[in-house]
Amino acid sequence: MALVWQPQEAAYMQLCQLLSEFQKPGANQALILQQLEQAKHVPDFNNYLSFIFSKSDNLPMEVRQSAGLLLKNNLKQQYAGLSEDFRNYIKGDLLHVLSLPQRVLRHTAGSITTTIVGALGLAGWPELVVWWSGTLQNTADAAVLDGALDSLQKVVEDHPHLLDTQLVGASWGPGPAPVSGLLVTPLLGLLTAPAAAEAALAILNEMFGHMPAGLQAALPQYTEAVFKLATAESPGVRREVCIAFCQLVTVHPELLEAHLPQLIEYMIISNQDANESVALEAAEFWLAFCESELGIDLLQPVLNRLIPVLMKNMVFDEYDEEVQAAEDAESRQGQPDSDKDIKPSHSKHARTRAGGDGTAVGEDEDANDDDDEDVRKWNLRKCSAAALDMLSTHLGDEHILPLLLPIVQQRLLDPDWKVRESAILALGAVSEGCHMGLAPYLTDMVKMLIPVLQDPRPMVRMITCWCLSRYVQWVLIPPSDDRQVDHRGQSSSVAPENEALFVAILLGLLGRVQDGNSYVQEAACSGLADLLEHASNVTHGRLLLPRLQPLVETLSNAIATCGRRNLRIVLDAISTTCSVIGGRILSEYPAAVQQLVVPVLNRWQSLGFMERDVVPIMESLTNIAASLGPAFEPYAPAVFEKAVVLLRAQQEARKAQAADATSSHLYEPDLHMAALDMLSGLADGLRASVEPLVTASPLPTLLPAACADASSDVRQSAFALLGDMTKACPSHVLPRLDEYIRLCLSCLDVPMLTEPNMPSANNAIWSLGELVVKADPARLRAHTVRICEAAATPLLGSVRVTRALQENAAICLGRTALMCPDQVAPLLPHFFSPWCAALRNLRDDLEKEQAFRGLV
Repeated sequence: MALVWQPQEAAYMQLCQLLSEFQKPGANQALILQQLEQAKHVPDFNNYLSFIFSKSDNLPMEVRQSAGLLLKNNLKQQYAGLSEDFRNYIKGDLLHVLSLPQRVLRHTAGSITTTIVGALGLAGWPELVVWWSGTLQNTADAAVLDGALDSLQKVVEDHPHLLDTQLVGASWGPGPAPVSGLLVTPLLGLLTAPAAAEAALAILNEMFGHMPAGLQAALPQYTEAVFKLATAESPGVRREVCIAFCQLVTVHPELLEAHLPQLIEYMIISNQDANESVALEAAEFWLAFCESELGIDLLQPVLNRLIPVLMKNMVFDEYDEEVQAAEDAESRQGQPDSDKDIKPSHSKHARTRAGGDGTAVGEDEDANDDDDEDVRKWNLRKCSAAALDMLSTHLGDEHILPLLLPIVQQRLLDPDWKVRESAILALGAVSEGCHMGLAPYLTDMVKMLIPVLQDPRPMVRMITCWCLSRYVQWVLIPPSDDRQVDHRGQSSSVAPENEALFVAILLGLLGRVQDGNSYVQEAACSGLADLLEHASNVTHGRLLLPRLQPLVETLSNAIATCGRRNLRIVLDAISTTCSVIGGRILSEYPAAVQQLVVPVLNRWQSLGFMERDVVPIMESLTNIAASLGPAFEPYAPAVFEKAVVLLRAQQEARKAQAADATSSHLYEPDLHMAALDMLSGLADGLRASVEPLVTASPLPTLLPAACADASSDVRQSAFALLGDMTKACPSHVLPRLDEYIRLCLSCLDVPMLTEPNMPSANNAIWSLGELVVKADPARLRAHTVRICEAAATPLLGSVRVTRALQENAAICLGRTALMCPDQVAPLLPHFFSPWCAALRNLRDDLEKEQAFRGLV
């Protein structure tokens, strides 16, 4: 029998003193944290924290909670290494705390509980499941029930897959039973208890996304209970009811078919609820309904009531945070941005080398989108506009416009700016679904909106920028009698009257790019980027050439004068301009290139070229160099030199910090990656012209260390640079061929093919293919078998990898076969079929050609 752990009095008192001192004003918190960090190495340190958290009733609540939070953070890293006795001691303490009367302690215990479940799984803590099941069914103590519901909700949120864990034991019958089967029934029973209904339904709703076996079996009871709660007095319960209906209509619409007319009526009423959280979830229902398998025509009879509700909810709230921020910026024009105005910024990996579209097999293609809207607050106004957008897309202009346009026309004349703004928001929302019905009004609508860009209220100017950008694609539709397309499927002309509208929109947006309000400037830059992209898709950017001077002058002035808050988006507008018009055309306009590039370089110089704030500038210059190509050559030497100096400084700082954590050398991973990416962009854009710059620099000696870096993000950038240098100036890479091949192969070992390492592995296999096709076959022979083994692994399906990695592996195999056919031929039976399948999906380009030449 294991001994029950007991704390040593002296150690206990010392730890209590430290935690108490930490709470006092003026305490040396850095020193205390250092002492606590050192204490982590004591084997039973976490037991002391658990004891203070659970049993030290004489200590202040803040001290006990601090012990609990410190315990949670420690267990994230240390739980797997604790002895079984220590684990059981902590688990026992947590079950005790989950029943305490103090809510703050119970909820902290819930956070620790989900941390342990993440490490152990529920099979490793069956006592917790027994306690949950018993508490949900039998307790009359509100505090204990809250502890059970809170901890269960945290575990369901963090580890939904564990709900199908099969448990074996006397507590759940003769055979194995899924955890969800033990919990769903008591949770359904709690839906009739007013005090617990909201939390219980929230847990069931959270389970719904994963649909464990226990909930799947009880779906009819769940649906029936949700209908019964629809008229609950509690707004929190009604909110969860709306969430449940949204999930049911998406996943199991057949359970709702018999009640759809009543349900639609209920959602229209809920969409007008005085509680905004209820109204928001009800608005989500329309999005879910449009994408469901239910007939969209069921909504037609209620559109005359639904559209006015959505329009009402699209009006800004008087105290909306976005409104307050924009109005504050209006009064602070000309003042420097404060730190709170600056969005978090991290290095963006634009230099991922993909043989395909760069998407992981089976993953969301939009998962890595850098969309600012994702980090802004989703609210009733935005959801209502999205619902209107979705309805217009699915029902079309013939059903939407007769009901919408009279409301919009009336609101555009309203003296209240918030009402006018909602009308413009509605016009933008239906730009996709109703564009055919709005086509006869397009000219008048654009002419009406252009003057609104001068509105005295910033939110009106902002929404007008967005709305106009939504209609650019329809302005650029070619004349009906001249829809000729070129070899890339792009039209060659635009109707003259529409070209005039395009110019008006362009000049209007350029005017707002110079707006003194940073929020309006941001909206204008975003709208301008959309306009540029559409112009590129339709006319290769030729439509922009006659307006190049105002475009360049505006962006040049904006980058010189914009605050820190909008630096990145103005830089993105400049990068997009260079990409859309292209280096071949811009090479004929050196003055325009100078106006675009020099202010960016000056901004870099003004910040100090080793400051972290320069990362967006370096990323922009990387893209500009790649887009402009030879047109960037006059500026390349200075940029190249700075990038190499920065790369060397960061590598030295990394070595110094690795040797001594207290080193004064400041290592910034984002700067390290930005320097590598910039050099990669220069090599990609300048090609052979970059060789003299490489020759005069220490870059060839710095690159191997970057490729061997411990950080996957750094390796990703380094291998992109390796591949681009191999293409542009192979004479500086091939002398180290054996070393680079080993570095590439080290990233392709099976243990390294984890999700965080996938981008660096992709770039490694891509650069390896570039090395292979440039190398002397005689030097490759020593590595051929190992290259084939590494390249075949992603194709054989034994490891989950991205599609880009599979395709780059297929290309690398083809190039290896092209260079060393005799050595590759005997290996073909091991990977021939998946290799052919991967090659079939490649886009047509030089890489595919080389890969197929190797195959045949």
